[in-house]
Amino acid sequence: MQQTFFPQEFRKKYAALMGSEAETFFDFCARKMPKSIWVNSLQIRPAILAKDLRKKSWQLKELFHENAFELEGVEKPGSSEEFKNGLFNLQEKASMIPAICLAPQRKDVVLDATAAPGNKTLQLATLMNGAGRVVAVEKNVERFRVLRFNVKKFGLKNVVAKRMDLLDAHRKGIFDKVLLDAPCSSEGLVRKDFDALKNWSNELVLWKSELQKKLALKCLETLKQNGEMVYSTCSLSPEENEEVVQSVIEGGNAELVEAKVRGFETRPGLLQYNGKKFDSTMRRAVRIYPQDNDSQAFFYAKIRKTAT
Repeated sequence: MQQTFFPQEFRKKYAALMGSEAETFFDFCARKMPKSIWVNSLQIRPAILAKDLRKKSWQLKELFHENAFELEGVEKPGSSEEFKNGLFNLQEKASMIPAICLAPQRKDVVLDATAAPGNKTLQLATLMNGAGRVVAVEKNVERFRVLRFNVKKFGLKNVVAKRMDLLDAHRKGIFDKVLLDAPCSSEGLVRKDFDALKNWSNELVLWKSELQKKLALKCLETLKQNGEMVYSTCSLSPEENEEVVQSVIEGGNAELVEAKVRGFETRPGLLQYNGKKFDSTMRRAVRIYPQDNDSQAFFYAKIRKTAT
């Protein structure tokens, strides 16, 4: 059996962060995570798809949203006709939370920043019932092709996919909502790929942190006044999370708001790390530890743009 690779500095860092829970944390990181799906409710009602899949002896457990189900005993859901026909998407359950917390409305114009491969793009489109508009932006050519393929596969008529570097954007104050699921060190993916941490280092974390700060501030610029942004990563490193959110708050016209999902256990953001103190409202940010919901690791924070 393949063993999960943990760099020594990763072990040291998370032993300190997790304290008495460290061994439980590492134990869950070394397990394969459960499969879960998000139903494309633009094509089929979730209850109907669930009924059809159960007729095929699939075991489905309802999660925190009518579109979300956990699978048990299904080896290759991606080989099914339902998946090929765009009736559902394979998506890890913790990664579903940020789009749900953004809560886009039918009338909204929404930016899905760094959008590929399009998992959260599908979520946004379905949460808006196919109305409004989602602008899905991706810089990387290959990843953009995947994004465009998925937009077509899922029949997302209210989505416009654009290949561009978000940092080159000049327009300000045009979006009601923004979802920034930022490029990160991908620590949370270790439950999906046992070698996910092969290239991990604190230097990588710090490099990603600088990019994330630029992206987050750019996204804030694109928001209308009183508009809302959800910033998220599949990392638990404070450098990529609380420190990034702190930089947005210190920009002068942003505040954190509460954003939790019923039926999913979360923990508050850190108020200090490595001698650095964060804003007292950082407790409104959310940390998702793998041992709490048998999920991947995740972080998100909901930020409202205030008057300048």
